[in-house]
Amino acid sequence: MFYSGGDFEPVPAPPGLPGAAAGDAVEGLRMRPGLAMSQDGRNWARIEADHHTWALFDVGEAGQWDAAYIGHPQVLAAGPRDMRMYYHSFDAAAGKFKVGLATSKDGFQWSKAGPVFEGGAAAGDFDAAGAAACQVVRDPDSRQFLMFYEAVAADGSRSIGLATSADGRSNWKRCSQPILQPNDAADAWDAGGVGAPCAVAMSEGKWRLYYAGRQQQQGPWEGIGVALGGPGEGGGVLSFKRRTGKKQQQGEQQQQQQTLGELQ
Repeated sequence: MFYSGGDFEPVPAPPGLPGAAAGDAVEGLRMRPGLAMSQDGRNWARIEADHHTWALFDVGEAGQWDAAYIGHPQVLAAGPRDMRMYYHSFDAAAGKFKVGLATSKDGFQWSKAGPVFEGGAAAGDFDAAGAAACQVVRDPDSRQFLMFYEAVAADGSRSIGLATSADGRSNWKRCSQPILQPNDAADAWDAGGVGAPCAVAMSEGKWRLYYAGRQQQQGPWEGIGVALGGPGEGGGVLSFKRRTGKKQQQGEQQQQQQTLGELQ
């Protein structure tokens, strides 16, 4: 289990942090990556790594892009002795959230490779303020690396974006539009923002995208939803539609029951 943990050192809050104004001192924000191991998935032992806090590695030095914190670490086993940790931080100098990469041969000793993705460059882009919590997976069909990320707009609103790369390290090509936006219904539980994506590849090129949602743009994350996706129209990479409503739930349950009957 790779995770991030914070200590009691007060750190200036980046713009858009729920419950805090930009620049407010926040305890627990200076997160660093940790590792825990388990024999059964229930009882976990924290690994005491080399850093004096027992973290796997430290935040950047003052002025570096990841000096604020190491957030949302996600590890991908890309091949033999090729483990990659994608994480995000807030680059105060650039005023943007960025995704960085660290690499390891064994999961214990890590080397930073620097920032690899920062969202859009134009002021009106849906991810103009950068890319935050992300998940990188390999498409079982195309073998491309797909980065699902929490896109931050200039006004702080959150949606989910998608970028692709041939090697998972560089030359990330972002989709020009988000693959999932906040719900159009004003009273919906996920009308204020969507983020923290977790994509699961299914059969026949289909995907399930689990995500966090909140009702108010500056409010706390309140629940987890799922969107169903597949190849986009006109050659698009992927297209997603949130799964809502009793009819859709009943239809999926009937399909599952039919599939189980066929298997039996």
